[in-house]
Amino acid sequence: MKDLWTERRALWVDAAIAAAALVSLRFNAADVGTGGWLWGRLLLVLLPLLIAVRRIEPAVALPGLVIGVYLANGLGQPPWILYGGIVLALWSLAGRCKLPTVIAATLLSAAIPLVLEWLRAAAFSYDIDSAPYATWWWQLSGAMMLTALVCYVVRYRSWAQAVSVLQRWRDLWAFLRNPDYELIRDVLLGATFASLILTEVGSDLAHGAWWSAPAWMPYGVGIAGLTLTLRRWPLIPAVVLAVASLIANWQSYQAPISLYVAFGLALYWLVAKPKRSRSLRWTLPVAIGLLTLLPLITRQMRVRYLQLIFPQIKERGWDNTFDGVLRNSTYDGIVQNVWPYTLSLILLVAVLAAIAMRQYQRNREAARREAELEQAAEELEAEQVVLTERAIIARDLHDVVAHAVNLMVIQAETGPDLVRRGEADVLAGFQRIGDAGRRALSELDRLLSTLRDEDGIADPQLAPQPGLSDLSQLVADVADDRLPIELDLQGDLETPPEGQQVTAYRLVQEALTNVVKHAKATGVRVAVRSEETGVRVEVTDDGVGFDVAAARRGNRHGLAGMRERVRIEGGTLDIRSTPGSGTTVDAWMPVGGRR
Repeated sequence: MKDLWTERRALWVDAAIAAAALVSLRFNAADVGTGGWLWGRLLLVLLPLLIAVRRIEPAVALPGLVIGVYLANGLGQPPWILYGGIVLALWSLAGRCKLPTVIAATLLSAAIPLVLEWLRAAAFSYDIDSAPYATWWWQLSGAMMLTALVCYVVRYRSWAQAVSVLQRWRDLWAFLRNPDYELIRDVLLGATFASLILTEVGSDLAHGAWWSAPAWMPYGVGIAGLTLTLRRWPLIPAVVLAVASLIANWQSYQAPISLYVAFGLALYWLVAKPKRSRSLRWTLPVAIGLLTLLPLITRQMRVRYLQLIFPQIKERGWDNTFDGVLRNSTYDGIVQNVWPYTLSLILLVAVLAAIAMRQYQRNREAARREAELEQAAEELEAEQVVLTERAIIARDLHDVVAHAVNLMVIQAETGPDLVRRGEADVLAGFQRIGDAGRRALSELDRLLSTLRDEDGIADPQLAPQPGLSDLSQLVADVADDRLPIELDLQGDLETPPEGQQVTAYRLVQEALTNVVKHAKATGVRVAVRSEETGVRVEVTDDGVGFDVAAARRGNRHGLAGMRERVRIEGGTLDIRSTPGSGTTVDAWMPVGGRR
């Protein structure tokens, strides 16, 4: 979608137009004599909402608004704002959709009123040509097609510039889910429920209900639905709609379903909306308290309090009956409409759903944090493996090799002085150098002996270090009938330094070990090329592959060791693999790059 601020302003304009359409269709909704077809009136409440999404998905908004115009005319409601919504939808359709979509949506919308009028004439057995709006529907269909043509000419877009159907639905989903548009959605939701409630109240008035209520009260109950716009303060709509539901329960002949649904939604928000974990300490008692008080009030309300709400009780006065009891027909008609306990239990489902949603969100947040901690722990463990290897190498070099080499260097530097002193001193100096070398070898042997296993068997990796010339034997030991291995050795295998040869050998060894253990491969190719500038090692298999990023985060010490060995030689290691596509291990170690 476009820039968020610009898009939000445009959507606010459309939401205001949709709300105005709802208001224009509800002017006389709560007046006696506006009963009509209830389900058609309820549907008419929902259709103006399509104006709010006409910028996002005009191909859906346009037919819906045309149906709304047809229903408004049939129910005697002013459809003028809906006409404006149709023009806006045609404008968006021409600027956002491809030509086939524009043609299909326009023809469909133009045919809707004609088809509906034909079906109506067939159902009620009257001549369609004599219908009061027959000519008007033909004129409306022609006007829509002409308007669509003009809009498309003015707002012509190439097919590449038009928005695809998939993208339009993604934008619609973003509008319905994105928190940035929450206030717009709440305003539309509140206006919709207010209109639905007024529609049901108007139907009740047509059947003679609300006769004992003040004239303003039906409108007040309907307008209570607007409090749903205050989702950020859920206690306000919960209390207001509880009072409105109580009054409607006393006055209505038919259960005001939309009002009870709005009340249940407010209860859901009251329990689910607050983010703090301790909010249930007050929101849950408030919700349950409201559901408990409503049936108690209708059963225990005294007449002196009830007549403050309904002055008609006092105006009606009290009559003596044959049994000597004072009676008030207005009061009796009101108090017989008690709040059903079953209704409170049904609304309690919304509270329980909110509790379940809070627990689900809490568990999901806990799982997300746990996953983040596990990932951080795995990354820290992988880093610790590298640091531990570095520490071991540094300690060995410092404690054993560096000390002995330094001693031998010092002894060798005294050679010229010993030559001048005589042959005996020269021989003694060489003897001291030999003794230092032997002590170094002894220290190395003692150090390596600590790495033997508990049975006293030395680690095979502590044997004399192999080189490039030993790769043929390594490949021969690993290869078999089920896993043929192709070995390609190029260049002078004796030229590279010993460290690079050992690293290259270990890389091939580790790669082949991983192939045997994990890859399920049917073939492997090992290529080693010795050049003047360095050594390149490449091992490729056709196995199942793996997720490199997941392995990097996971506990794959072998991969970490390979990277560390190559890093010490100043080289680079590239591991390429995807699940189902095999694996390639590619390493380059330059001459003189050892760190």
